[in-house]
Amino acid sequence: MTNILELPVDCLEKILSMTSQIDVLGSLALVSKQFLSISNSDPVWAGFLPPNCEDIVSRFSGSIPRNQFGSKKDLFVYLCRFPILLQNNTQSFGWDKRSGKTCYMLGSRALSIIWGTSPEYWSWESIPESRFPECAVLEKVCWLVIIGKIHTTLLSPNTTYGAYFVFNFKVDSGSTGFGHAPVKVSVLARGNDGLPIHDRHTPEVKSFYLISPGVQSSGRSLGELPVARSDGLMEIQMGTHRVDVDNKCQNVVLEMTLKEIDNLQWKSGIVVHGIELRPLC
Repeated sequence: MTNILELPVDCLEKILSMTSQIDVLGSLALVSKQFLSISNSDPVWAGFLPPNCEDIVSRFSGSIPRNQFGSKKDLFVYLCRFPILLQNNTQSFGWDKRSGKTCYMLGSRALSIIWGTSPEYWSWESIPESRFPECAVLEKVCWLVIIGKIHTTLLSPNTTYGAYFVFNFKVDSGSTGFGHAPVKVSVLARGNDGLPIHDRHTPEVKSFYLISPGVQSSGRSLGELPVARSDGLMEIQMGTHRVDVDNKCQNVVLEMTLKEIDNLQWKSGIVVHGIELRPLC
């Protein structure tokens, strides 16, 4: 029986490229010095990167620190830790280290925010903990509607994504109105014609209190609550969507909506960081 290490280098590169990023970064690199060398090669990592990777990186809004990644493996590791900003610093792109799938985030400037251009209702500020240069800060509204849209070609195929509304509250001003009524969130798949794709995705509308309302008379609140993130922000899962493995995903746009239009109580104090899409499986 032939020792696997006796195979030509290009064969070994092909074998490793058919495994996973975690395998190559971990156990396979420990097999031998030869495997370690091959596990760092561009032919191996080229198979792990999305085909439009170079195009995405070329649209990076900032100056790319080329010294940080001299190889495709270095690029992958870098973007797992530091998502890059795109589209005039309104969107971000990176990778999930565990799965190797694409992560994408629409900053608040990439969202459609009702009355977002009216300074008496919304202001735009630089927030230190945000990855984006500016965030939408709610001054006051009674009608809250925020919509984000993304083409599924920007996401990894054959992957279920969760869409997360990311926010916090302004520290130096009180937040009001969010503990009285829940916001409604949903993720809807639409075709190029703008019509919902009912046969492939039925949207689930969920209710979240952005601030805990306390215990209701029924013994529990009538909505879910946000989850704290490791970066100090908060998030709620708006819904999920399965991106197809084939080219059907070429015609799908995800529409992610957060709204509170029933209570009509004045609301203020929320800081909108954006909507993030992360792979679940």
